Amino acid sequence: MEKVEKIIENQKKINSFMEKYEDYTRKLLGCSIDDITKYINAREELISKIDISNKEILSLCEENSFEYMAYKNLCGRGELPDTYTEIFDLRQNFNSILARVKSMEPEIIERITIEREKVLKKIKENNSGQNAKAAKFFNAGISSGQNMFFPENKKQI
Repeated sequence: MEKVEKIIENQKKINSFMEKYEDYTRKLLGCSIDDITKYINAREELISKIDISNKEILSLCEENSFEYMAYKNLCGRGELPDTYTEIFDLRQNFNSILARVKSMEPEIIERITIEREKVLKKIKENNSGQNAKAAKFFNAGISSGQNMFFPENKKQI
């Protein structure tokens, strides 16, 4: 019975972490560009915590035991003794949160791609034209026929 209580406790932690993960995922869809890294890093921290709790649960479960079957949702709820149904229900809750998060992931990837393209476009615009310092430096070397990286007076060692 103590094993079941530890599994339930850890699965509740995992579900709490997953709810936070889902919240950060939702925030990624509408946050400012500057906050994207912050939310991605926060999600990575939560994944580490989830992994630790998951390993602890698996260390408490013997393969093909009722605990394991309930935790992995490898059977129907009605096939389990009442002692293990809470594990099953908590894991089902985890699976539903996970499904919602997975459905948001493609939108996040698309948003990050769009933002990256906008930034690259701004960089190209800033580095082209007559006002761009990098372009002036580059063009000065080309027009004089010199290699700007190795000036003539510095070639000898």
